Amino acid sequence: MINRIALVQATGFALPLEAFDGAVLFWEELGGLSSYVWSYLQVMRHAGILDRIAGMVVGVPQGVAGLGPGASPTLREIVLDVLGERDIPVLGNVEVGHAGPNLPMPVGVRVGLDAGQRTLSLLEPAVVHPR
Repeated sequence: MINRIALVQATGFALPLEAFDGAVLFWEELGGLSSYVWSYLQVMRHAGILDRIAGMVVGVPQGVAGLGPGASPTLREIVLDVLGERDIPVLGNVEVGHAGPNLPMPVGVRVGLDAGQRTLSLLEPAVVHPR
């Protein structure tokens, strides 16, 4: 959930900013309000995280008030507003997190992200089989 990513950065367990260099940030949100999503993304922007990432994968929001059909702003508009002039690929409505069927998202594995083709590919094994 996006709130966990944003809130941990205000604790002693925060990841160093270098951990986000070239990373693909993936997140989703469950419950809450659309304004919270905007706020959490703003926290990450002001912390410098969004300046370091190479791409973003956004999960399907579940039960987020203000993001239903006909809502304004849309989740897409919120994400693009916060990203501003940053030119990074973004995939939206990906079934990760609480949505199902749930795609596994390994942490720390190199990936290829092509927003134009709507693809996210693992560039290395996510699991190493012991020999």
